[in-house]
Amino acid sequence: MLKILKNIVLQDRLTKIRNVKIDSIQFRAGLVEMGTLIGYEFASNMDIREVKVETPLGVANGIKINDTKDIVVVAVLRAAIPMVEGVMNVFDEAQYGMVGAWREKEHPYEVKVGYLKIPDISDKIVIIVDPMLATGNTMNIIIKEMKKLATPNRLAIFNVISTEEGVEKVLANHSEVEIYTCSIENKLKDGYIIPGMGDAGDIAFGKPVE
Repeated sequence: MLKILKNIVLQDRLTKIRNVKIDSIQFRAGLVEMGTLIGYEFASNMDIREVKVETPLGVANGIKINDTKDIVVVAVLRAAIPMVEGVMNVFDEAQYGMVGAWREKEHPYEVKVGYLKIPDISDKIVIIVDPMLATGNTMNIIIKEMKKLATPNRLAIFNVISTEEGVEKVLANHSEVEIYTCSIENKLKDGYIIPGMGDAGDIAFGKPVE
């Protein structure tokens, strides 16, 4: 399933963080906010139940989102860290995992997973957060490695920008996945999305020492 989020606030924030003149502080803050907003969109597709709550003056009808304690949020290091902070603002009872993956700089951009530390995902709702879904190679490998550990009940990916190629590749290999993104862009150059927003990790945290 692919859901392209047209929420006007999300689209406004996407425009802001694309700006080549943005600094790291503003960029990280934008990713945090977008993570929160995408989290709200996902929550609207979760099961709820009716409850009653006692107020200072009586009893009110209300709702409660089910399964919030069964969510595992997984950050793809390092670009996803600010975005995950925003997601956790929505799902504050969620567990938190991390995966470190990198791809080679030349075609075919082979991917290696060097770090995978996640809680038990068996029968859980798993949300993998990565600002960019470009070729889909990295995400496919990450999902494959996670499934070696256990099978989640529900698996979603939160992106800011995706490509049609990346989406198709992920869904071809993992048809049950739900992809939430704010933009689909179909031009790739050297493995990067054009116009995209550059290297999210480098913008957020600075370029690493080679």
